[in-house]
Amino acid sequence: MQGIMDGGPKNPVTPAVIKIIAIYALVSGLWIYLSDTVVGLIISDPATVIRISVYKGFLFVAITSALLYHLVSRHFLESNLLKETIKNKELLFILLSEGMIDAYVCVDMTGKILQFNEVYRAMLGYEAEELLSKTYLELTPEKWHVMERNIINRQVIPRGYSEIYEKEYYRKDGTIFPVELRIQLIRDDQGNPSVMWAIIRDITERKQVEEALAHNSQQLKELNQALEIRVEKKILELRQRDQVLLQQNRLATMGDMIHNISHQWRQPLNALGLTIQLLPLEFEKGNFDKEFLDKSVQEAMLLIDYMSNTIDDFRYFFKPDKEKEEFNVSQSVARAIQIIKASYDFYNIKIVTNYLDEPVIQGYPNEYAQVVLNILGNAKDALLEGNVANPQVIVTTSVEEGRSVVYVSDNAGGIPDEIIYKVFDPLFSTKGPQGTGIGLFMSKNIIERNMNGRLTVRNSAQGAEFRIEV
Repeated sequence: MQGIMDGGPKNPVTPAVIKIIAIYALVSGLWIYLSDTVVGLIISDPATVIRISVYKGFLFVAITSALLYHLVSRHFLESNLLKETIKNKELLFILLSEGMIDAYVCVDMTGKILQFNEVYRAMLGYEAEELLSKTYLELTPEKWHVMERNIINRQVIPRGYSEIYEKEYYRKDGTIFPVELRIQLIRDDQGNPSVMWAIIRDITERKQVEEALAHNSQQLKELNQALEIRVEKKILELRQRDQVLLQQNRLATMGDMIHNISHQWRQPLNALGLTIQLLPLEFEKGNFDKEFLDKSVQEAMLLIDYMSNTIDDFRYFFKPDKEKEEFNVSQSVARAIQIIKASYDFYNIKIVTNYLDEPVIQGYPNEYAQVVLNILGNAKDALLEGNVANPQVIVTTSVEEGRSVVYVSDNAGGIPDEIIYKVFDPLFSTKGPQGTGIGLFMSKNIIERNMNGRLTVRNSAQGAEFRIEV
């Protein structure tokens, strides 16, 4: 420990000494008064009184000497024990302060340095004698003086300690470094502020780490901002691509719709043509009368109404859903089958339906039916491409673990293993130039993104099997 904490001149008259003097005075006074009174009452001869007084004096000296010896011995014993205790505590304090990893300093109320440990001295780079001639204010940059004075006046003096705070110190070489500290106050016997001491820690490394973290945080913030811009740009590109794909899907769907309408209209158009051709033939035969005309017009109007209703069915089917609604899955599947059935019949493809349950879900019924129609269209193309002898598609609706499930399976031989995992990728198609590669991609988006379901495919023993779960 460097430096000595000076508490001022000590008063030599201790409480123990005052106690001894008081006891001695009390015993002496009582002895003189009581012994003289008793002797005067018992003996009247002056010569005898004088001789007794002499003996009494010797006895008084012996008794008081013994008492004084006892008191003085006890005082010195207690004093020595106290000194030993203080010495041990001072030694313990020195060992503790010197063994600390942090700096310790003690100053008087003017700021003059009284005590410090080796860590404090080494931290500042001064010699011990130099530090003892300085105040803590001389070691502190001026910009911290007002703040530290306020801490002493508002925290240390009123309550005896301060909160942990930060400031800076000057080293002997003039460099400035950051520290954190906490001040404690010691008062004298009268309760007046006497000295202050503090534990001080050099936080240079911590500040460097904080600055590095702040710098890295700023860099990370800039990177995040750049990443957000890139993400927004990428999202915009993906949205634009989705719009293009959606438009392509609509065009492809419109082509399929026209193709299906052509199959739906083929038979009624033939019937309508025959009805019209009969008119001149019956006229030439002379059978053309009002009854025949009314019958022919009625048959023609029925055929025209059928074709008009077919257009309405297709228009409603491709009308986009705006809001989710509760709908019957089996009914949506049946509508999709009705749209494509004429095309299946034209190519002699058999559709087998197994409506095991009537699941009802929340979603978009038209979009759901379009997904089923896309899968049925792909199954038809696979059957035609494979030139299957007895082409067949099986559609099954059921409920599994509380969720609706639709299976669409064909007997076209399945999807090659090397490409089956790509069938839902955008712009991937096995149909060559005729394929857009967006039907199944949009179907997966509808089921999984819009309706929180799953659309998967696997190969069965006969062919491909698509599974729609919502």
